[in-house]
Amino acid sequence: MSKTICPIEALGIKQIDYKDTTFLRQYITKFNKIVPRYYSNVALKNQRKLAQAIKRARYMALLPYVLNPRASAPAATKILATAPVEIASEKSEDGLI
Repeated sequence: MSKTICPIEALGIKQIDYKDTTFLRQYITKFNKIVPRYYSNVALKNQRKLAQAIKRARYMALLPYVLNPRASAPAATKILATAPVEIASEKSEDGLI
């Protein structure tokens, strides 16, 4: 059995900063949940630090707590469903149409 290497230790990161949201987003699912250790291969010590940093970033409003369901819906369908339909039967001033 080979020992897996922690990706955080491989990068040489000593402290995980809660303000580094681009790094923290790598360890969050598309539903804004923290990725478990068995998927991310992060060591237990670093997983605790990572979870604490993500929770701090959420508290400071740098990361969202939950997925916004309104943002996931396509904007075009909302507009088309509510827009009034105009009929193009009116003639132009030129009389060409």
